[in-house]
Amino acid sequence: MGDITSGKLSLIIDGKCSNKNLLIDNFSSLKSSNESSITFFIDRKLITDLKNTKARVVILKKEDVNLRKGDWIIVDDPYLAFAKVANFFLKKNSFNPYIHQNATIGEDSKISKNCYIGPFNSIGHMSKISDNVIISSNVSIGDNVTIGKGTKLYPNVTIGNNVVIGSNCEIFSNASIGSDGFGYAQDMNNEWNKIPQIGSVIIHDNVDIGSNTTIDRGAIDNTVIKSGVKIDNQVQVGHNCYIDENTIIAGCVGIAGSTEIGKNCKIGGAAMILGHLKIKDNITISPGTMITKSLIKSNKKYTAIMPFMEHDNWLKLAIKLKEKGK
Repeated sequence: MGDITSGKLSLIIDGKCSNKNLLIDNFSSLKSSNESSITFFIDRKLITDLKNTKARVVILKKEDVNLRKGDWIIVDDPYLAFAKVANFFLKKNSFNPYIHQNATIGEDSKISKNCYIGPFNSIGHMSKISDNVIISSNVSIGDNVTIGKGTKLYPNVTIGNNVVIGSNCEIFSNASIGSDGFGYAQDMNNEWNKIPQIGSVIIHDNVDIGSNTTIDRGAIDNTVIKSGVKIDNQVQVGHNCYIDENTIIAGCVGIAGSTEIGKNCKIGGAAMILGHLKIKDNITISPGTMITKSLIKSNKKYTAIMPFMEHDNWLKLAIKLKEKGK
C-alpha cells in the first residue's frame, strides 16, 4: 500500500492527531492490527480490544481519548473517517489496462484503451465502455449499453440492452440490471399475456448494487436509480421505480413496480414496499416492515414489526389483538 504519515491522514479526515510523524501503511480492525496499522473505535463494548490493539493509531471521538494509551486521531465521526481512510488506501491500487483475448466485443462498440476487460466477457453491439472501467469475468453486457468512467463490474453480472450506468459505480457478482419487468395482462380465458418491457434502466454516478440484486427495466419509461444510491444484496427493484439520491437499501428488500422513493431514505433489510407508492425524502423504514400506502411526511421513521416470542404466547397476543379490533 505504501506509507503515509498520520498527519497527512488526519488532513484527509479533518481530524486532530497526537503525533503527525507516525508512518501508516494499512488499515485494519482493532483485533487484526499491527504496529503500522490505523484502526477506529466507536463502541465502548470493545474497550478490551482497544486496550489490547497493536495499531499505531486509533481514530476515535474526543470523549474516548482517555481510554487510549497510544496515539490517536480525534474526529467527530470515527466510522465515517475510517471509511475515508480505507478508500484512500484502496484507491492507491491501480490496474493495468488490458482486454483479454477470450472477451467477445460486438460491432461498432467503443472500448476505451484505458480499461480492463477480463476473460469470457461478452459485450454487445454499439456499446460504450469508458476510461478506468473494470469488467471482471463472465459478464454479459447487451447492445447499446453505456458504462461511465471508473465503474467496476464483478463476475457474472448481467446488463441488458440500452442500459446506462454512470461513473464510479460498483455492481457486484450475479446482479442483473435491465431484465424484463414483471408485466402481464389477464384475458377472458384467464391466460396471462406478457406486456413487452421496452423501457430501460438508467443508473447515475456513485451507485453500488449488491450481489444477486435485480433491477428490472421499465415497461415504457425507464427505471431510474439516482446518484449516490447504495443497494445491498438480494434486493428486487421492480419496473419503472424511481429511487432518488443517496438512499440506502439493505438486503432482501422488495420494491414493487412504479414506486418512487425520495432522497436520503434508509430502508431496512427485508422491508416490503408495494407498487405505485410515493415515499418522501429522509424517511426511514425499519427492517421487515411492509409499506402498503404512500408515505407523504418527510423525516419520519416507520415500523410495523411484532416482537418475537414463543409461539404459544404469540397466539394469545394475536387473539387479544383480534378481539380488541372488533
